[in-house]
Amino acid sequence: MGRSGELNRDQGTTRSYLNDGNLAERVTGGDPSSVLWLRLLPLVALVPVPLILLNPSLLRYSYLIFAFPALTALVNGPVPTAVAAFAVSSFVASGANALGLLPLPASGWPDVGVAVAVGGLSLGLAWIRDRVVLRLLNMTTVAETTQRAIMPEPPERIGGYEVATVYRTPEGSPGLVGGDFFDLQYTDYGLRVVMGDVQGHDLTTVRITEALLGSFREGVLDDADLETLAARLERRVALDNRGRDEWDQTFATAALIEIPPGESLVRVVLCGHPAPLLVHRAAEQLAAKPWPPLGLAGFVPSSGEALEAPLRPGDLIVVFTDGLVEARDKEGRMFPLMACLDRHLAAGQRDPERLRTLLRADFNKGHFHRKDDLSLMILRVPGHAEGAAG
Repeated sequence: MGRSGELNRDQGTTRSYLNDGNLAERVTGGDPSSVLWLRLLPLVALVPVPLILLNPSLLRYSYLIFAFPALTALVNGPVPTAVAAFAVSSFVASGANALGLLPLPASGWPDVGVAVAVGGLSLGLAWIRDRVVLRLLNMTTVAETTQRAIMPEPPERIGGYEVATVYRTPEGSPGLVGGDFFDLQYTDYGLRVVMGDVQGHDLTTVRITEALLGSFREGVLDDADLETLAARLERRVALDNRGRDEWDQTFATAALIEIPPGESLVRVVLCGHPAPLLVHRAAEQLAAKPWPPLGLAGFVPSSGEALEAPLRPGDLIVVFTDGLVEARDKEGRMFPLMACLDRHLAAGQRDPERLRTLLRADFNKGHFHRKDDLSLMILRVPGHAEGAAG
């Protein structure tokens, strides 16, 4: 998806089911290179064979080869298991007290019966394992396809604007979609963007996430201003809360952004969401007076205001959720997003994808840990920024 090898490893809106951590995390996460080594692990059971041939006193360890088909069945399919079972049975049958083809091992026909029985049982287990794995893979594919339909990969360019995004569900989450959501559409009203954060961060939030994204995608086509669009999203959350008591109310924060066509300005409406950043030579907050979070308008007086700010060619707009800026390192310090951005801007870095990669490196290098969803979107206005490299 990225345009270079480095970006390709880091690009991607949603996190993968595959982990890129230590060996144990890669193996349990299903990393292909680690799974290959895991598939070869049963060969350890064959270590006694050459040792016995070199030193007959180690004959007492020959029973370990009976584990070879069973271990193969655990991490491989029926065909490799059948090969392993045949190899072990043939080796045992070649023993001195059976076919007599080999002086070692001193196995007899009862041992051959055991080897065949273990091999047959292992083959059955391998067949069952394959059916279970195939079923799980099919279920995973359906779930991933459904979730990516809710949160599809955004384009790298829309209406002339360059786009780079990151979306990560919490560590250990089984889903690709959680409480965070974002989308951007280019309409007759210009480029419109939403980024939000639903209360909670597990699979129970997916329902309201999908509902808000659907309302946004419909509203951007018809609603003449961001205030009307925000009211539409408020009504959608209120509908979800209907019939619940005040302690069970769902809410969501949201940032709505609009860049009208032919106008050098950006409009922002905040509904309890962290203020986006406008970047020319340095990062500045687009701190609009916020409305209450979506779903809480009936509990908190609505007194927010839309903010307009001038926009110049080459400017960057950075939108994020609190999962990014509230991540903490070992000393309890929060991730310094603005400071990191300013440092990279001073070094002449303004490409959205490159900035996203550098911010990810800052996050990982600082050993920041998070328990919430994390989302980031970087937009670059068409044109070249005056007095800025990149």
